[in-house]
Amino acid sequence: MTKSPLARSLATILCLVAAPLQGVFAGPNDSYETTTRRTTTTYSSIEQRELARRADYVARGRAALEAAEKAMDDKDYEMAVSQYKLACDLIPNSRETRGLYAEAIHGFCKASCRFAEQRIAEGRYADAEIQLKLVLDERYHPGCREAVVILSHLETPGYYNQTIGPRFRGTVEETKKLLLEAQGFFDTGRFDLAAKRCDQVLNLDRYNKAARRMQEKINLERDHYANVAYQETRSRLMWKLDQAWEMPIRKFGLTTDTSIPTGKQAESGTARINAKLQNIIIPKLEFREATIREAVEFLKRKSIELDTRETDPALKGVNIVLKLEGGGPMAPAPAPAAEAPAIPGLEPLPGMAPPAPDAAPAMAPANADARITVSLTNIPLIEALRYVTSLANLKFKVEAFAVTVVPQNVDTTVLITREWKVRPGFIIRTAGGGGDTSSLAPAPPADASKGGSGIVGRQNAKEFLQSVGVSFPGDSSATYIAAGSRLIVRNTAENLDLVDTLVQVDAEGGGITQVEIEAKFVEITQSNLKELSFDIQLGQANVPGSPSSIFIGGGTPGTSPGANPQDFGFVAPGGQIVGGAPLTAGNRSGQLGISANAVDALLFGTTGATQLAPGILSLAGVFTDPTFQVVARALNQKKGVDLLSAPKVTTKSGQRAVIEIIREFRYPTEFDPPQIPQNFGAQGGGGGFAIVGGGGGLNPFQGQNEGSFPVTPTTPTSFETRNTGVTLEVEPVVGPDGYTIDLNLVPQVVEFEGFINYGSPIQTTSTNALGQSVTNVITPNVINQPIFSTRKVTTSVSVFDGQTVVLGGLMREDVQKVEDKVPFFGDIPIIGRLFRSNIDQHLKRNLVIFVSARLINPAGEPVRSEEEVEEVIELAPPTEQVVTTEAPFMPK
Repeated sequence: MTKSPLARSLATILCLVAAPLQGVFAGPNDSYETTTRRTTTTYSSIEQRELARRADYVARGRAALEAAEKAMDDKDYEMAVSQYKLACDLIPNSRETRGLYAEAIHGFCKASCRFAEQRIAEGRYADAEIQLKLVLDERYHPGCREAVVILSHLETPGYYNQTIGPRFRGTVEETKKLLLEAQGFFDTGRFDLAAKRCDQVLNLDRYNKAARRMQEKINLERDHYANVAYQETRSRLMWKLDQAWEMPIRKFGLTTDTSIPTGKQAESGTARINAKLQNIIIPKLEFREATIREAVEFLKRKSIELDTRETDPALKGVNIVLKLEGGGPMAPAPAPAAEAPAIPGLEPLPGMAPPAPDAAPAMAPANADARITVSLTNIPLIEALRYVTSLANLKFKVEAFAVTVVPQNVDTTVLITREWKVRPGFIIRTAGGGGDTSSLAPAPPADASKGGSGIVGRQNAKEFLQSVGVSFPGDSSATYIAAGSRLIVRNTAENLDLVDTLVQVDAEGGGITQVEIEAKFVEITQSNLKELSFDIQLGQANVPGSPSSIFIGGGTPGTSPGANPQDFGFVAPGGQIVGGAPLTAGNRSGQLGISANAVDALLFGTTGATQLAPGILSLAGVFTDPTFQVVARALNQKKGVDLLSAPKVTTKSGQRAVIEIIREFRYPTEFDPPQIPQNFGAQGGGGGFAIVGGGGGLNPFQGQNEGSFPVTPTTPTSFETRNTGVTLEVEPVVGPDGYTIDLNLVPQVVEFEGFINYGSPIQTTSTNALGQSVTNVITPNVINQPIFSTRKVTTSVSVFDGQTVVLGGLMREDVQKVEDKVPFFGDIPIIGRLFRSNIDQHLKRNLVIFVSARLINPAGEPVRSEEEVEEVIELAPPTEQVVTTEAPFMPK
């Protein structure tokens, strides 16, 4: 085996050390060869251990190098530095491992530089300086050029901004991360999350301009979306408006099963016992001097034998319990008859007192020894029990699990309290009663057209249950807690069972209780106006055959508006109308002829600036005697105005809804009479008087010293409100099939027509200075009362879900005719037409109401949607492919 120089040196040293000790360890009989052999053996073991240790160091160094290279690839420079340093410490710088040592030193230099740069980027400059000085130590790599350069930069003041610490660096990295997430959210259209990330960036760095620019981009996109949403909303509303004009299409072939499925529900309590008592028929019942106990036992046995309702033997029959204790003394019954003949075919009506048989049965005392004699055939068990107990001077009571027979004077009323969780519309829905609201409120509802409410009041729980047949004896009560939809009833067992049945029935058929009512009011108005009139203007002219000093001329404007030169065909150069004096000024024309006396004029006044109809022909004589001008005016106009309003309201089944499109009209109904003083006279020497507060004329000859007296006119003291417009009251009730809707409709149209003066002026007479009698109006005493026209329809219809009811026929036509003429000239045949003005206006109104009813769920979604359903094409299953396995081709 070849030994290394180091091994040979160690062997020599060991031999030199072992030689002086030879005599000490050797005995007197040992030879020199034995000592030499032992020394050689010791040397060999030490050399082997040293070689094994060195080989282990090299293996560990190689593993550290591999770990360091992996850490460098993962950019884990801190781990790489530690592994390279470990490799440098483990691998010896010998001839055999010089290459590995050089690789470890080079990697340690490179990893230290990368680690130092990382620490500098993080703001940990001291850590970077320590690492660089370590790698430049004499033990490792003092000639690492890159480490020298980085260390010199660290030691140069101002080269690195050493105010940037680890915290700031962490903030910068977090900011970059948040900005990248914000950009990702922005690119995918999640603007709210992107804005949230920008806000988080600004919380870390309030002067971050990138976050502000990102917010600007987000806001621009949001604004763009808002504009698009605005356009979409506007287009959708316009589509809704245009769609409202669509007439409903008649449906064909609509059928529905109106039968109500009546599933069998479990009977409990007294209902089950009563059903058995009614259904069990005893073929023959015959007692002769039987005791009450024997009769009860017989009825019990027969109930078990004849009970066909129950299949379980343990549930067959009716439990009948005899309780004779607790009854007080009773009057003795007369002795029973010796024999009572049978009454075949006797079937008394349930709930009615049994008729007395031909031979009256004997009445027995209310004890166990009472004797009963009766003979009946084909009788229900409940009637047999009623006969038996009445003959024994007893009574029976149906309880939840048995029928008890007790004396007549025993109080059998037992009040029990039970609680149900019902639907919110349990009382309100059933209280509607399909439109019969006579029992809902003690007083009739107020007139909705006079400002009152047409909605009836809500019943309390006890009133509602009494209206459906539940009795409340004694201290029994019922309470409905609307907050929790709880119904609490304290009553007898029979009545509680009836309430339980009502709750069960309501729960089965009350799944859909909300109805959306849409009412479309379409008013089509057409105005036809026809007019033919003439304006004649005359100037001054000489009267034919008269001296030159006699002239004639036209009329004066009077109360008519001033003539506008633009309304006439010929105008003089100075702007004056040819003729100048209007002969037909009193004839009405244009808007003045119609709207001035129309009802609307009383409310709004005369509208528009043009008072004359347009002129179609003009004829003028300028150089004639007299000067004249004739303007023919004609107007044939047809104007239509269509109004549409489509309000919607959602209400529960059985509860009324009111839609009003009205204008409140307030008018006086009560007045204080006018106050006139009884005694008055003149002051001073004048003989006249002056009226203060009156609306009449004055004495033209009154003097300065005349007296005066106050007059208080008629004053309103009480007012009333009337709604003018359209009011629709509707009450929907969902049918038991959950598809048919019963509608009670009451549309009403109220219009204001004008006023009628029911007052008359108060006058007085006086004598003026000439001795003439003069009539003076003290006060006009005006008492105006409005006139209303009402169009009202009351109807009840049944429609399917989503269908429309059309209410028409609310038509009205107003005809206004105006004929004005100039006196004398207008009566001349043929020529008189030039001095007349004729205006005809026909105002037609047709109001059509479309009422649509649709069932909706509590989420506001239609129960039966009418939206187009996307067609789904079912794909045929793929055909199975047969895979054959063949042997591979083998060339020969």
